[in-house]
Amino acid sequence: MLIGKNDIQDALKRLDRLTQEEALMAAAQLLRVTNVIDNGVREVSDNVLVVDNRVAGVDGRVKAVDDKIAVVNDGAHYIFYRLIVCLTHNSVKCKNGHGSYATSSRRRRSSETFVISEPH
Repeated sequence: MLIGKNDIQDALKRLDRLTQEEALMAAAQLLRVTNVIDNGVREVSDNVLVVDNRVAGVDGRVKAVDDKIAVVNDGAHYIFYRLIVCLTHNSVKCKNGHGSYATSSRRRRSSETFVISEPH
């Protein structure tokens, strides 16, 4: 019986060693898959940062357009106001001391001149 018992113990030891090797191989495979997923997440994260930077750039451009629209709007309001003033005073010409009203806004760097006169 000693021979049969030793064979069984040897087989059990061999089975235990194979089970441990299989567990190590499964852990190694899991580590490889985890590394692949980690690299993919890092790529997505980098892409999100690039998109975020692009959105910030677009936001700056939209702000610049908004500022320009505000300047045009201010100028239009000023011209409309001066037109109403001229029309309500029934002036043949609406002029200031220099010959005409200059349109300017506190945000504008240049000025434009307009003259309102009745057709002859």
